[in-house]
Amino acid sequence: MKPIQAIAIVCSAHLLLCAHTVNAQPDKLPALGVKLNDVTVSGLSSGAFMASQLYIVNSQIMSGAGIIAGGPYLCALSWDFQSHVQNATGSCMNPLTHSSGPNTPHLSSLTRQLAEKGDIDSITNLVDDKIYLFNGKADHTVTTTVMDQTYQYFLDLGINKDAIEYVTDVDAGHAIVTTSFGNKECAVTEKPFINDCDIYQAKDILNHLYSGLSEPAADVAQAIVEFDQTEFIKSGNTSMSDSAFVYIPEGCREGGCRLHIVYHGCLQGYTEIGDQYYMGTGYNQIADANDIVMLYPQVEPSSKDPFNPQGCWDFWGYSQPNKSEPDFYSKHAPQLSAVRAMIDRLAEPVN
Repeated sequence: MKPIQAIAIVCSAHLLLCAHTVNAQPDKLPALGVKLNDVTVSGLSSGAFMASQLYIVNSQIMSGAGIIAGGPYLCALSWDFQSHVQNATGSCMNPLTHSSGPNTPHLSSLTRQLAEKGDIDSITNLVDDKIYLFNGKADHTVTTTVMDQTYQYFLDLGINKDAIEYVTDVDAGHAIVTTSFGNKECAVTEKPFINDCDIYQAKDILNHLYSGLSEPAADVAQAIVEFDQTEFIKSGNTSMSDSAFVYIPEGCREGGCRLHIVYHGCLQGYTEIGDQYYMGTGYNQIADANDIVMLYPQVEPSSKDPFNPQGCWDFWGYSQPNKSEPDFYSKHAPQLSAVRAMIDRLAEPVN
């Protein structure tokens, strides 16, 4: 698939432009007493698919999701005559026709079945949530045909049309967009898949998911904590990195803050582009001004088992030894359960 420590750093402008060095011995993820009734998530590309998965599976604690160039939950199960990989790289990315795209009625039905079995939280939790969707006009990796079905999927599950912001009028490539950071041509699709489109997308996402946010300051003191991600990983097949990152605003040291999870896309983990995604996309400035803890899980390329050469999040089943019926989408899935364990740690009372 194409793209698609504890340290205080003072950075200038709306986007982070300073460097961060990964520690040899990362810290333990701290307990911060975050609220478990207003968690949100966003992501790009494979991270967008993963954001949908985390959101739907844990809807009891979630209040919204931001999806940048990603298909609906369970998309790799769209068509029985295709393998999960064929669905993921064809129907869920750049299908030849509308009818060969995501099979949304089937996916909505499967979602309800999983909820009835208790493999995911009840879909009744979704009715008062908010969704942000974005598809660049120059994005030929995940096309509008797919994104239209993501929009329809959320409607099918009962989310109010007025609660969904669906942006399709920006001439952007396959990337998260910013006001001044990343590739200077908005329409390109290339590393680091962060494009300067004169749009502060991180702010747009969080402003939609959370109402009444304060404007970020021009200069903020960044508190990026690198932590040991391995303690949350219970499988050898996840392709998840040893380290991940969390941003902790000063006002969140004593607990009571909200939590937003951000998933990078393929070839965007820290092993591929360094700190550009978790320090350069502008989320932390919004978080700093509004007391929102930011969690940045990390996955990296793997050329063996699991076979994940571009470091994508798992939305088709590579993280499961059982390749015929892999569980990449329920509460028990390796990557999803690992990130949920991180959320639970952050929700523990401040020590």
